[in-house]
Amino acid sequence: MSVKSNMMMVEEPQSGRRFTIIVELENDGRLLIADASGDIPSFVHRLPVGVFPSDSVIEALVGEALGLEHPILKPVNRGVELDPSALLGLKKMPVDIFNNDYLDQVEPQALVLCVDIRNFSQFLRDHKESAVFSLIKDFTSNFLSCVNQFGYGCSYYKLLGDGAIVIWDTTDSVSVSEALLVFDTYIDFVEEELFKPYPEIGLAGALVSDLIYKYEISAEASQLKYRDYVGYGINLACRLQALAKKNQLVINQNLANSGLIPFYVADVTGFAQELHHLKGLKPEDQRQVFFYQSS
Repeated sequence: MSVKSNMMMVEEPQSGRRFTIIVELENDGRLLIADASGDIPSFVHRLPVGVFPSDSVIEALVGEALGLEHPILKPVNRGVELDPSALLGLKKMPVDIFNNDYLDQVEPQALVLCVDIRNFSQFLRDHKESAVFSLIKDFTSNFLSCVNQFGYGCSYYKLLGDGAIVIWDTTDSVSVSEALLVFDTYIDFVEEELFKPYPEIGLAGALVSDLIYKYEISAEASQLKYRDYVGYGINLACRLQALAKKNQLVINQNLANSGLIPFYVADVTGFAQELHHLKGLKPEDQRQVFFYQSS
C-alpha cells in the first residue's frame, strides 16, 4: 500500500532534543524515515516493516534508525487550519485529528437513535443507478444537516448505508427532546419531499437508553484517529429498529420507564416470533414492545 508522507516531530525524552522527520510507508513494504529540517535531508533510512504497522512499531523503527531510546512522535500539521466549530464537529464523527489522547469511556445511560430506510432493497432493485445516487446522497446529507441543527447536543453520529446512528452520552429531558425532534423533523421531510415520488419506502427507527462504551484508536503513522461505540445499547437499538414499520419509532423499556417520552405498548402477540429471533437481547427487552407516541 502507499501512504501519504507524514511530517512528524520527534522528541528524545532523555535530552529533550526535538527535530522533524518525514515518515512514509512505501509500496515495497519498507518504511522511509528522512530528515525534514531542511531542504536537503541529512539522513534517509529505509527499513523493512510489516503491513499496517502500529504506532508503537513506527516509534521503535524510528528509534532504531536514529539511535534514540523510546522516541516520542507527534504529527506536524502544516498548512491546514480548522476553525473551532469544525474542530468541535470532528469530535462527533468517526474520524478526528490525531492528538495522542485516546478516550475510553463508559456511558451507563447513553441515548442511541438508530434510523433506517424501509424497503430500500426493493428500491435498489427497481431503480436505475442515477435515482439511487440521487436519493441516498440527498437522504444522508439532509439527515446530517438535521442532526447538526436539531441534535446539537449529541456526542456522535455515523452513517450506516441507508441508515444512521446518533448518540447522546446521557439520557435526560434535553437529549430525549433533541432525539425526538431529529426523528419527527426528518420523518416530515422525507414524507413531504424526499420520498414522495417513492411511496414504497419510508423511514423508521429505534431510540433506546442503555449502556455503551466509547473508544478511540489510531492507525499507521497517520495524523488521524478513529472513534466508535460498542455495547448493549448499540446492539439493542439496531435490533429493535427492525420491529418498526414506516414512520414508527420503537423505544426500550428503560426509556419507557424514564417518563421522558410518550409511548404506547403494542400487542406483543403480533411480535412474538420477531422478538424471539432478535439475538443478544435481555429477557426484559423481549417481553413487550414500546412505540413512541407522536403528538
